[in-house]
Amino acid sequence: MRILCYGDSNTWGFIPGSGERYPSDTRWTGVLSELTKAQIIEEGLNGRTTVFQDKLEPFREGLAYAAPCVMSHFPLDWIIIMLGTNDCKTRYGVSAAEIGYGLEEVIMRMQEFCRRKNQNPKFLILSPALMKINEDHIEFNQKAEEKVKLLKAEYQRVAQDFQCEFLAASDYVKDIGSDGIHFTAEGHRNLAIAIHNFIQTCS
Repeated sequence: MRILCYGDSNTWGFIPGSGERYPSDTRWTGVLSELTKAQIIEEGLNGRTTVFQDKLEPFREGLAYAAPCVMSHFPLDWIIIMLGTNDCKTRYGVSAAEIGYGLEEVIMRMQEFCRRKNQNPKFLILSPALMKINEDHIEFNQKAEEKVKLLKAEYQRVAQDFQCEFLAASDYVKDIGSDGIHFTAEGHRNLAIAIHNFIQTCS
């Protein structure tokens, strides 16, 4: 089984506070590999959004890389998408509904190129974990903290509309690190276990 994991810094394995990377056996992708014995393809990028371009951090929009990413990794059995946290940054100024529209575009792009190559992987959409933002945070504010809460319902709707499976990371990742955004090691493990259990029920 081959599973593509397409996400942002929490898929990359960003360690809260230090900015370094968790080792592979700590990242949720690595734990998922251990549990499923599947070939896990990590495609996590710090700062990645759904569709929003960032002049401060270029090349971060997930839509731009969606097609070449899936095509370069075929054949695939699952595509897991976990994006949206960075879309909540203050400088983008978009609503939860608009972030949902961005997710739609990423899914449509990936599904289109799967059809072109006669591939039929299952899609699992993960809505982001919640944030705990300090008032002095540079990129996120309290509105972002409230906005990310709304993404669970938005993403569940998108998943249903595009015939994808859905899980809310916020249901499993309860322990957020010192920066209020990135998972602790326990959070990574808990998410991996939830995904593993879900994939087992779909197999």
